[in-house]
Amino acid sequence: MLGIIMKDYYESFQIKKNLLGTLFGFAALALIVIFMQNFYSFCLLVVICLPLTVVSPLQYALEQDEISKFDDLLLTFPLTKKEIVFAQFLACLSFGGIIWVISFIITLVYVYIHQTTDLQTGLLIWFLGVIASILMLAINTIGFFSLGNKKGAVLYMVNAGIIALAYVITYLNLDLSWIFTMNKNVLLLLAFAISMLFLFLSYKACVHIYTKKHS
Repeated sequence: MLGIIMKDYYESFQIKKNLLGTLFGFAALALIVIFMQNFYSFCLLVVICLPLTVVSPLQYALEQDEISKFDDLLLTFPLTKKEIVFAQFLACLSFGGIIWVISFIITLVYVYIHQTTDLQTGLLIWFLGVIASILMLAINTIGFFSLGNKKGAVLYMVNAGIIALAYVITYLNLDLSWIFTMNKNVLLLLAFAISMLFLFLSYKACVHIYTKKHS
């Protein structure tokens, strides 16, 4: 399984166009952090933009696998279909760990340098970003496994558009201050538990899809 994870990382960051896309994305991220110092920009980055990238290793890997027909070769390896799918989930989750570290650094920047918010609220937003990334991974993996890279990417963009629209509506019309008056610990733990349940169900669904495709 480690070989599959390494392959997915190679295809994500060593292929020139994918590497350039990643560098461009992080450069844009840095500019946003520098020039957009308000609370909603902080939430946009940590809860929406960065969580959407967690599925990137799977997306890039599927693109190359479809081109090279690597799945046909992969099925000859001494691995079960469950292990193959699990390895691809692990690749995304390990990349998610990197994203969570970056989000945490951004949180500290907005708390201590921009002084946009206090540490407690900043950490709350950061943890919401972790939960959001798990939920987005659960949703988008099903799309990519069932539809393939191209159609899955379309579904991914639709999901991103819906989330962005919801963010704009929230920014323009809704007051979310009530969230911070509720029992945060209970809400966060419940949301995290639900996100992990969704991820588990997504894994089981992807195993079923992958097995059916290659039976």
